[in-house]
Amino acid sequence: MEKVGQDQIIIATAGHVDHGKTTLIKALTGIETDTTALEKKRGLTINLGFAFFDLPHHQQVGIVDVPGHAKFLKNMIAGLSGVDLVLLVIDAAEGVMPQTREHLAIMSLLGIDNYIVVLSKIDTVDAEFRALAEDDVRSFLAEHHVSAPIIGVDAVSGKGLPQLIQVMDEKVSALKKAPDRGQPRLNVDRAFSIKGFGTIVTGTLLEGKVTNGMTLEVFPSGKKTKIRNIQVHDENMAEALPGTRTALNLANLKPNEIKRGDVLTVPDNIQPTWMLDVAFDLLPQADTDLVKLWRRVRVYLGAREIIARVVPLGESQPQVGQKNYLQLRLEEPVAVKKNDRYILRAYSPMPLLGGGKVLNPNPAKHRRFDETVLKQLTVQASGDPAAMVVNFLANYPQLGAPPATIADQLNLAPAKVKQLLQQLQQQQKISLSAGTAIEQQRLEQFEMALLQLLNQYHQQNPLQPGMPKSEISGHYQNLVPLKVLEAIFQHMQAAGKIRLAGAVVAAGDFKVQYNSQQKQAYQQLIAALKAKPLMPPNQADLIDHDNTKAAVLKALEGSEVIRLSEQNVMLATAYQAVVEQVTTYLQAHQTMTLAQFRDLTGASRKYGVLILEYMDKQGITQRQQNQRVLKR
Repeated sequence: MEKVGQDQIIIATAGHVDHGKTTLIKALTGIETDTTALEKKRGLTINLGFAFFDLPHHQQVGIVDVPGHAKFLKNMIAGLSGVDLVLLVIDAAEGVMPQTREHLAIMSLLGIDNYIVVLSKIDTVDAEFRALAEDDVRSFLAEHHVSAPIIGVDAVSGKGLPQLIQVMDEKVSALKKAPDRGQPRLNVDRAFSIKGFGTIVTGTLLEGKVTNGMTLEVFPSGKKTKIRNIQVHDENMAEALPGTRTALNLANLKPNEIKRGDVLTVPDNIQPTWMLDVAFDLLPQADTDLVKLWRRVRVYLGAREIIARVVPLGESQPQVGQKNYLQLRLEEPVAVKKNDRYILRAYSPMPLLGGGKVLNPNPAKHRRFDETVLKQLTVQASGDPAAMVVNFLANYPQLGAPPATIADQLNLAPAKVKQLLQQLQQQQKISLSAGTAIEQQRLEQFEMALLQLLNQYHQQNPLQPGMPKSEISGHYQNLVPLKVLEAIFQHMQAAGKIRLAGAVVAAGDFKVQYNSQQKQAYQQLIAALKAKPLMPPNQADLIDHDNTKAAVLKALEGSEVIRLSEQNVMLATAYQAVVEQVTTYLQAHQTMTLAQFRDLTGASRKYGVLILEYMDKQGITQRQQNQRVLKR
């Protein structure tokens, strides 16, 4: 029977090769994580090993045994995705070693700061040597500004294991799990097939939850698949929650169509990219020449290793002790999100250079010393979610974005975004219109640009009551969605900045003003239309080659004059009187013929046809054979 998903804590081991990580895990869990014949023969972990057990006050704890040998560093980095706690294993007899230092540096760059130091193999040294080893570890931790308990353990005899489990339990109980952002994402660290089951992948679920039957997409290939089955700790589950190490059985996917380093997520959640804007921390011992412009480097993201070229931003090359920004030009596409962590190594040989977090997963190419770009990156790197939201909206291609887009692009929980938007609206830093958040300065700039557009229209068309909404929306079609534009119209009208009149928009202070010649033309037109209200004249006959009359008539359309056809126009008041007559008649008699319309209104057959056909187009009447009925 399938179980419902539960919170799971992921614990990783780290440390120098042969310091006892695998033996420690076996002592804690009873599970052998060196699984291949080569691993057993060589006595070291090559690939990621996985085990699990129950802590006293937490039902499920997964343990990832990451490789310690420098040759398998990329496997080690892959195992640290989504880790909540690290057991830093240090041999009491050997003390701090090169891979110990490198592993701590990597974990710091990956944003991991929750440790327990396990001083292993304590039965192999005497008390005095053990005390020296503990002093050595404390100095090492202080050097790296790390605070962590040090627990002496001998995995063979079992000494210290109860105390280690107690400290682990305390650490785990104080953890806050990552929020469910509603968009599941899993970095594949193993992909294989089992006869009778098909394709299996494993990894840590970084965000959101997955459920059986859910459709997922493989990035960067774009292939679709469906979850057949979910396993957590060798048990079938109906779902897996964020932060859980899980195995997924996938349908419609051959084993060679997914590999380690690929990303599984819901369709359209991630856009594969060939470039990344990143914050970069250069390690003190790193050679700065290895991160100069166009240097080739190895980038480790999730379970991927990608070759890239370095483009430093705002400086000739990165410096130790300061926040550096790089654009990484990748040699193959990746699928990542904002705030994902990465590690950088030189191309060849491969010393560790540094790392940091992704600031923009889908950037454009930048000029290296563009102050606007550098300011944006500084805000994105600040970690201040409110500032990031404002910055995102200020630079988003469209005028404003819905909360779901903000949450997705900034990799924030939807509930957090909703809270931030409410706060920012109260602070008058954003406006919310039609379910869309707009940065306040951009909104004000847009309103000014819209008023300028209207004034230009009024200058060119002084007799028109306003600019058609359709023309305005066409002008801004790539910038403002129609529903947002309509909300802005309403807001501006309430503030007295514009006037809305049906399908046209006018500046708030605009009025149609006729000169003496135009006034005379207006009076003549209205008089002619009033003289025979049910005989709508041909426009050419009405204006009689008079350009002034033509301009005035165009200005009257949609207000005082209605265009029944391409040639014929009619007074709006006369037309409305006919509509009322016809509506009253049809409400009483249900149907009306053309002859009955003539008898009712006194209009001729020719003009009766024109008027009735226009009423049909307006949705007032509907023709059924030789009769009209009310449509509404």
